[in-house]
Amino acid sequence: MNSLYWIELFGVAVFAIAGTLEASRKRFDLFGVLVLAFVTALGGGTLRDLLLNVSPLAWIADLTLAYTALIAATLAFILVKFVAIPFKALLYADAIGLAAFTVSGTQASFDLGLPGLVVVMMGMASGIAGGIFRDLLANEVPLIFRRDVYATAALIGSLVSYLLFLFGVAEFICVITGFAIIVAIRFAAIRWQLSLPRFLFTTSYRQPSDKENS
Repeated sequence: MNSLYWIELFGVAVFAIAGTLEASRKRFDLFGVLVLAFVTALGGGTLRDLLLNVSPLAWIADLTLAYTALIAATLAFILVKFVAIPFKALLYADAIGLAAFTVSGTQASFDLGLPGLVVVMMGMASGIAGGIFRDLLANEVPLIFRRDVYATAALIGSLVSYLLFLFGVAEFICVITGFAIIVAIRFAAIRWQLSLPRFLFTTSYRQPSDKENS
């Protein structure tokens, strides 16, 4: 098993925990927890495989991924029954899962010989999809649409990994470097509430102004 597989397996476990933490905040029962954790952990990889026309899906071809998600979710469900886990733990867990699936999607796309733009965008999509599915199912605004730097972290990490792959750098270095960059950016964004500039003009376009009505 190569380093990328272990990173993806780690990402599955961490994303499953993130899904469990979100489910606990919403007071889901055990079934709801497992569903949300499973979708969070494997949603990004599933989207990646569907877009890349990979069959069977990774978690179907290798049930270790599915078992890892379910076991991690169950253990986290038991833990939160006895320990109060702060919301920031969800954000940090999500950051690690984001990094793992971004570099995984980047390499999978690069190995198929796809154009650079596709490789980077596929890497980013693989990373952010699981969190988006989780937040939508939990009736939350996805993290990608909130103020914190999120998708940008995945984009930068994917781009750096792609460039390293392109110049023939060893796979382990490419993966670890991209992973570390994403984690560092997300952790900094969480710690210091970093965000991209927003539009200064905030009047809703759905509400015509008095001038337009006159």
